Amino acid sequence: MRISTTMQFTSSLTYIQKANSTVDASAKRYNTGLKFNTAGENPSGMASKVKYEGAIAAYDQYSKDGGLAANTLSEEETSLQSMWSALSSINTRLIQCVDSSNDDSSLKALAAEIAQTRDHLYDLMNTQNTEGEYIFSGAKSDVPTFTLTSDGHYKCQADGSTRSVLVSPSVTVQVSDSGLDIFENCRTADSMTVTGNPGISSAVISSYGDFGDLYEQYYSSAQGANNTLNINVTPDGAFSLLDQNGQVIEQGEVDKSNGTINVKGMEFTLGDSNYVGTISVELDPPNTDNMLNVLTDIVNKINDPTLSNTEKTAAIAKVQKSVGIAMTQYDSYRGQIGARQNTITTVLDSNESLSDIKTESKAKVSEVDAFEAASDLVQSQNQLAVSRQIYSMLSKQSLFDYI
Repeated sequence: MRISTTMQFTSSLTYIQKANSTVDASAKRYNTGLKFNTAGENPSGMASKVKYEGAIAAYDQYSKDGGLAANTLSEEETSLQSMWSALSSINTRLIQCVDSSNDDSSLKALAAEIAQTRDHLYDLMNTQNTEGEYIFSGAKSDVPTFTLTSDGHYKCQADGSTRSVLVSPSVTVQVSDSGLDIFENCRTADSMTVTGNPGISSAVISSYGDFGDLYEQYYSSAQGANNTLNINVTPDGAFSLLDQNGQVIEQGEVDKSNGTINVKGMEFTLGDSNYVGTISVELDPPNTDNMLNVLTDIVNKINDPTLSNTEKTAAIAKVQKSVGIAMTQYDSYRGQIGARQNTITTVLDSNESLSDIKTESKAKVSEVDAFEAASDLVQSQNQLAVSRQIYSMLSKQSLFDYI
């Protein structure tokens, strides 16, 4: 077969064009670091790349949301810690209030300090984040959690809802708590309603620990339940505390020196050391209220000149119990927040590891090895140089040259 000069030129030009294309492709891979840039170049590879990019973007978003969630929980935890400290301070002042050496001016000073700490507690319950949202108001974050009404009552405006954030494909973490649950629905000290037949002078709870044990054992929340205990006092000065079925809970003797009965954390002043009759003790249903109202009430009672020291002491003891319950409740929510923070930290650490794996997998599918890309580029450039040399040799041939 004869090879014409035209065929040689055509073949040489084709080689140069292919070599140029190869150099361009190699240079592009070397400069971009990518094996392909369009789905047409590698449909399967592009599909895998898109899948990995979606997963990596999702983990990046989880990381951002988790960081915001951790900040929100940190704000809530700090507020609750400050509230716990405020209640601890109030509890100390309440203990000081029952010191028998206090005069009226000392009691008023302690009451004023309790009122000031209550106002600080009010501010903490209305804590706002950097966006101006009230963090304890639930979905109504634009409304203060508590407001002071014209009659001096503190009203809760939180709606009880919470917010959650997705921090991984299958893990959702609660990032807020409602003041309705933490503050408003906080249980206060147990109480009783006492009637005597014949009547007695007074009845107070002297020990909330003992009374609480009695309450837990004999109070029933069932509809129509009988929650009345009776104390029968006989002419010989003996008494019996009976349950709802008439069974004896405890027996004892009336203190003839002052005409009192002390039993299960309850103290009854009979008014007559020779009292004979029946005292009915109704265990009141559990009550809930926020500490702002509880503290306002005790401040008013401490400052009330018409109340006796015994009545003030009983009221203070009740508030001490309520404060202790609130401190336990606030601490419980702090514990829950800590658990959520630990969950976020653990999940985000796991997300980071998974994101790194996805990034590595994406690189294997779509990114070139730098040394390999450089080698390919040099090789394609050499091929182009050879093609050009051949073309140059052909262009110098004439009819008198022999092959």
